Amino acid sequence: MCASAAFAGVLADLRWLLPALITVAAVVGTGVLGRRLGWPTVGIAAGQLAVLLVTLTVLFAGPSAFLGVLPGPAAFGELARLLGGTRELISTGVPPVAADPPLQALVCLGLGVVALLVDLIAVGIGTPAVTGLVLLCVFAIPASLSDRMLPWWSFALGGAGYALLLACGGHHHRWRRYEEPDRVARTLFGRTTSVVAGTAGVIAVLAGSVFTGVGTEGRLPGSVPEEFSGTDGIGLQPFTSLRGQLNRDQVVELFRVRGLQQDSYLRAMTLRKFDPRSGWQLDGLTQGVDANAPLPLPEGTTIGRGRPERIEVQPIGYRDPWLPVFGTPVEVSGMGRSWRYDPAAGIVFTQTNQETRPYTQQVIVPDPSPEELRAARGPMSIDPAYVDASGIAPEVAELARRLTENAPTEFDKAVAVNRYFTDPANGFRYDLSTAPATGQDALSDFLFRGKRGFCEQYASSMAVLLRSIGIPSRVAVGFTAGYQDGTEQVITTEDAHAWVEAYFPGWGWQTFDPTPLSDGRTALPQFLDTALHPPQAAAPLPGQPQPAPAPGAPVPPAAGAQPDQPDARDVPEQRRDPADHSWSVAVLVLIVLLACAGAATPLAVREIRRGQRLQAITEGRAGAADTAWREVLDEFRDRGHQPRDTHTARQLAERLVTDHELDTTGAEALEQLVKAVEREWYAPTSHADGTLRETLKAITTSLQQNAPLDLRSRLFPRSALPPWRTS
Repeated sequence: MCASAAFAGVLADLRWLLPALITVAAVVGTGVLGRRLGWPTVGIAAGQLAVLLVTLTVLFAGPSAFLGVLPGPAAFGELARLLGGTRELISTGVPPVAADPPLQALVCLGLGVVALLVDLIAVGIGTPAVTGLVLLCVFAIPASLSDRMLPWWSFALGGAGYALLLACGGHHHRWRRYEEPDRVARTLFGRTTSVVAGTAGVIAVLAGSVFTGVGTEGRLPGSVPEEFSGTDGIGLQPFTSLRGQLNRDQVVELFRVRGLQQDSYLRAMTLRKFDPRSGWQLDGLTQGVDANAPLPLPEGTTIGRGRPERIEVQPIGYRDPWLPVFGTPVEVSGMGRSWRYDPAAGIVFTQTNQETRPYTQQVIVPDPSPEELRAARGPMSIDPAYVDASGIAPEVAELARRLTENAPTEFDKAVAVNRYFTDPANGFRYDLSTAPATGQDALSDFLFRGKRGFCEQYASSMAVLLRSIGIPSRVAVGFTAGYQDGTEQVITTEDAHAWVEAYFPGWGWQTFDPTPLSDGRTALPQFLDTALHPPQAAAPLPGQPQPAPAPGAPVPPAAGAQPDQPDARDVPEQRRDPADHSWSVAVLVLIVLLACAGAATPLAVREIRRGQRLQAITEGRAGAADTAWREVLDEFRDRGHQPRDTHTARQLAERLVTDHELDTTGAEALEQLVKAVEREWYAPTSHADGTLRETLKAITTSLQQNAPLDLRSRLFPRSALPPWRTS
């Protein structure tokens, strides 16, 4: 459980802790009970595995279980469904993620297996040092998912637990000196320690690689394998964490911005390549130029009327190979020496995932009017890849043609496509969950049937429609402008966003946002502001038949009708400041303190008992010799022996002298104590010997010199443990 503290770095709350404690306790308790009953090691491991399955069933699949406890086909199906759901949570989540039931089940299963292996290796096989490889698995998974170092105290707790395990097992053979060894365990497992260790190492490596494959942080965008991208044709493959950012229970502050004169989008990356099978991808990124030098304008861009702005950005908890910039940067400074700038893509990047320093941008934010964009003319001095429309479905291209056939200029065509998504009359709505797929083409599903999604779907779809009519376009990924806090703009994970950039000769890449947000986050350029530039009357679409909506799909309201009020579920949560989770830390600290107190209880009981006995002996109370003898017997028990009721005091004394090789002083003192005890037992009227305290001290000193207690025996004295723990 100490090692499981590493999960605090990737899980946002502590809902997983109690189920994990129950699971580990059930597995460990089964091992203790099995050894108490004399089961062989193989039987103990089998029993622990069975109890683990029952525990997981009760915790996560109770309604599906037989009598609510016993696992059956239905319960196994429910557990498989829960564990299968972790793939989506991990692939789209951004650490720390909410500890929802699927992740709770995964954590409990993993920790239960780890507890079984640790118990088998440390106790069954008797090689506690090898458990370090198994415990490494517990750290491997959170470390591979997190984009930063795990909290220092998680390593401290794990290391302390492992050190305590080693200390307790340092003299394991002494504990078993008078116990029958588990011959079955030695025969079956004694020679397979290396096999178990190797298996644990393989598990750690595989767990780390598999979970990193589906994770979203700590990897260069675009490096996630296609089968794990989760894009279904219109997703943003290099930014699958976008959904996770927007779905977070905890809003995390990322940037504080000063000097931004008007709301504008903060661009992290742009996606050039569209593949109908795997969606938008980062492609064709050049080596670029040194980002610390003056930055060149993109080819074919003269900016026209624009204004330079000096913007200061302070990253807070942001770690990525992309350095977000506003508009068209002409100078960036303060972020370090390893950054490059690709003018064609409009992004600043580095080759390693790293913490971002505060940096300053000198940027030009173009602000053309609709008339200026309509008049934009000139050669398309850009990469032909930005107009590549190969693989686009015919019905999608036909929709783009019908939407724009009455638009006279490229700009008017882009505006017509943008308004197709933002006009409530067309039935599109914002939702972090997309409509279920009804066909093989996810893009057609979204455009013609589902009409429900978030910025990823809207930006992907609009960029495809623009390319199908010959307008250069790309998808940009980054953040909206955030909210104002005094003189600063605060940008959080809630502001993660994707939009479209279309190219106009001379003006370069201009922002279009087709996502129908209703919470005020959209930062529209003035050429899309209908209050400044009322839209031209759009001609009705020709009467070509459109693909029929799927059964049960929402029907758009008739033209001119008042659109329905948006469903409360469709409106994103009101913006909130990053939540204070100090209570979580307090709960964790309380649990650690309680665990420490519980671990210290046996030692405290032993010291209190020893102090009471010494006081009784010093005061010469009745039965002082018997009290001193009971203290010697406890010293005997602390060293791994269990006195038998059939032994006399002299027989026990002889065994103590022989087994622990007491010196002459100790042996003589023990002989004096035995005589005093016999006199007290058989002649109760005799007075107590006033030298009992010195006699007892001589015995304990000799024991400490000739048979010192190991750390485990000192911290967990057997004489203070319950009887079932000392057998």
